[in-house]
Amino acid sequence: MGDKYNPFRPDKAAPPGMFAGRVDEIEYIQGCLRQTQNGNPKHFAITGERGIGKSSLVHLEQLSARGKITLNKQRFNFIVVSLKLRKDDDFYTIVERVAKELKRETSKMSQLGSLVLSSIAVLSRLEIAGVRIHPSTSQVDEAFSALIDDFELAILRMGDAFDGILLLLDEADAPPATANLGLFCKLLTEEMTSRQCEKVCIGLAGLPNLSSRLRESHESSLRLFHILNLKPLEPNERSQVLRMGLEDANKKNTSPVTIAPDAEDLIGSFSEGYPHFLQEFAYCAFEHDSDNNIDKSDFLSSLFTENGAFDQLGAKYFDKAYNTPASDDYRKVLHVMADGVDVWISRSDIIAKSKLKGTTVDNAIRALKAKDIIVSDESRPGRYRLPTLSFATWINIQKRAEAETV
Repeated sequence: MGDKYNPFRPDKAAPPGMFAGRVDEIEYIQGCLRQTQNGNPKHFAITGERGIGKSSLVHLEQLSARGKITLNKQRFNFIVVSLKLRKDDDFYTIVERVAKELKRETSKMSQLGSLVLSSIAVLSRLEIAGVRIHPSTSQVDEAFSALIDDFELAILRMGDAFDGILLLLDEADAPPATANLGLFCKLLTEEMTSRQCEKVCIGLAGLPNLSSRLRESHESSLRLFHILNLKPLEPNERSQVLRMGLEDANKKNTSPVTIAPDAEDLIGSFSEGYPHFLQEFAYCAFEHDSDNNIDKSDFLSSLFTENGAFDQLGAKYFDKAYNTPASDDYRKVLHVMADGVDVWISRSDIIAKSKLKGTTVDNAIRALKAKDIIVSDESRPGRYRLPTLSFATWINIQKRAEAETV
């Protein structure tokens, strides 16, 4: 159906009109903004596996904070400093990137007048001096102190024109613990408190290891944040996403597209509530349909076509892990472990359920551990599991799809 507008977006954050669920998380984050608006900031950290919808929630809250949309009958007007952190970020580059984004955002706001940020001047001077790549501790401290001054200046200058500043850092798990993101957040909040400029809300988003990264950076930094761990969408929320998508498509296409109830149920069920899986399955089923009615056959066929849903999910998330094992016996071990989803399973249980020889299972476990495809329980030797729930889910979806199409 390449000649029609496809509303599903597996490659992008879900727009507000396609967003479903996360009611409790939205309510809590709105409360954080309200508290910050009133000079008593609360900070949040969104965690969850890849494909669970962290970036979509961040995007939604960014729009809400800017006043572009209204959630829970609340409208805000924050200056939003938003960026995605990277694996090669360190403390200095985090300071640098936040400073540049603060400059970019404040320069748009005529209410702030001509705001001269001292951090930009310091960073420019250090770059000219040729020390940007390896700044000394004192130079890093100077840049960070200047950034703190700039946050204070922006807050004082904004007066009642804005509600405050929302600092949003997506993929916050990406930098190593040595980047000291936790220390950055702790010092920023403490300085704002001491200067009586408590109008900065910090929001982080990242994989489940974000908590340990923050703790390694500074033991008490984790206490700053309320952790919002995202879970898969409920069945009714999955259906809501599909219906909103088709409603959007039917506003733009000349011929309306419908979906059969069994196809809607199957797409939602196969996704296991992972928003990215849901978008990928829906996108591919929509593309595969040829009669403007997405049925069960359209969906199941779209899973296995070349460059179809499984190829896409595998290439983006799991293909290296799933196809690295050297034999079908190794993949059989993965299948057994996926049956337990993300629980620990013993070597003896793997042997019993796979019906493989003990030596074969031992060889498989050694190879899979060496490539970080499975993890071992350090507190209980001889027990293993898959590294993520989504990987287990993907393996089980493939097994189920193969059974459905036999």
